[in-house]
Amino acid sequence: MNSTQKKGKYALFFKIKTAFRLPVFVACIFFSVVTFSPRQSEAICTGCLPADPPQVMIELQIKRQLAELAMRLYIASEFNAHREWMMDTLFGDHILRAMMMFTEQMSAVAVQQAMIIGTFLDAKHQLETQRLFQQLQAQAHKDYHPSEDFCWFGTNVRSMANSEAMGRHNAVALAQRALSRHLGNANVNAAQNGDIDKRGRWDQFARVYCDPKDNNWESDARGTGLVLACGAAGGADKNRRNRDIDYTRLIDEPRTIDVSLGDGGALGPQEEDVLAMANNLYGNDVLTRNYTQGKLTTKQAQHLYLTLRSVAAKRSVAENSFNAIVGLKSFGTSDISTPGNTNTPGTKIYMAAIMKELGIADAEIASMIGEQPSYYAQLEVLAKKIYQNPDFYANLYDKPANVARKKVALQAIDLMLDRAIYESQIRQEMVMSVLLSSKLRDDFRDVNKDMVGLMNATSR
Repeated sequence: MNSTQKKGKYALFFKIKTAFRLPVFVACIFFSVVTFSPRQSEAICTGCLPADPPQVMIELQIKRQLAELAMRLYIASEFNAHREWMMDTLFGDHILRAMMMFTEQMSAVAVQQAMIIGTFLDAKHQLETQRLFQQLQAQAHKDYHPSEDFCWFGTNVRSMANSEAMGRHNAVALAQRALSRHLGNANVNAAQNGDIDKRGRWDQFARVYCDPKDNNWESDARGTGLVLACGAAGGADKNRRNRDIDYTRLIDEPRTIDVSLGDGGALGPQEEDVLAMANNLYGNDVLTRNYTQGKLTTKQAQHLYLTLRSVAAKRSVAENSFNAIVGLKSFGTSDISTPGNTNTPGTKIYMAAIMKELGIADAEIASMIGEQPSYYAQLEVLAKKIYQNPDFYANLYDKPANVARKKVALQAIDLMLDRAIYESQIRQEMVMSVLLSSKLRDDFRDVNKDMVGLMNATSR
């Protein structure tokens, strides 16, 4: 049954009840009115009661009760009708329907609001996730984007290991050559005896290192200076004069020395100068060759030859420091390209760029670090020169990751320096040990002789 049919049903029912109640109400009113005569009314009003007062009072009481009953029935009927109308018509047809629609609407709105709130939450989490990804992506881009300054370290250390290995090889080659000279191995100038060694060195001095103006030379006096030794012209190359004894100009000042004893070629000018200085510094008088195989059969000769070898060992220890310094400054390698590919620039170009930023001219750069910078030159640039550039400190205002990378690179360079200093101290300790041993040798021999004499006296 739809709402229209239900509404019509309630309206018809209300009309029937009204039609039934109305005659009853009219009859009750008429009955109560007609039972009162004008005379009785007047008597009641004026206090003039009929002759039979009790009967009149009873009748009046009955009529009043009937009127009250009729009024109550009407009021009850109207109240019931009003209640039924309120419950059935007003509430059932209008309020209940409106409340149902209101409830349905509120439920729909509540569900829609919940969905909206859920959409907001989803959007919030989605945006937060996207922002987190973007932050991590930006952080990754920032952290994995090395600065140009950090490339200074990575570019200039590429050939350091190879340069160090070549320097060690040159030091070993110098040590082997010096040992061959002291022991008189074949194919060396000092193979036969010391006189031939000095004769060859003198010829080399007169030809290369002689400066005629040394030894109190006077321009207006003939035969002064060293003119008699090497002539008025002196050595062919003026720049090489006295380089066999000038340690500062030959070894100490240059960062790179043209020494590469493993190339298999002829000796170059600087290699010849280094060997000549080594001859002057260590073993100016080579060990004696005045013995034959027959003499070595005696115990005394054997002891003397062992003493000779002890002297050679001590010279080797002393000369090791010189060889190590030459090895550190000998030619390194700056060719970082693949074999056969000469288009890739070497380390020397990048080191020269660092030196140029410090205001050093190109010609001076070439003379300082050379064409193939040594291990010493490369280490000096990385451990000293880059810090003399103000841009290095200004560029420390960089991304934290790049600053951390630079810190690690500086720690690595610091370890290289510590290792070089450690090796230098080891060589110094070895030299000091040999020096002390040599100083105590005579005292040790005296004590040994006294001990032998005391033992012989005791045995007697």
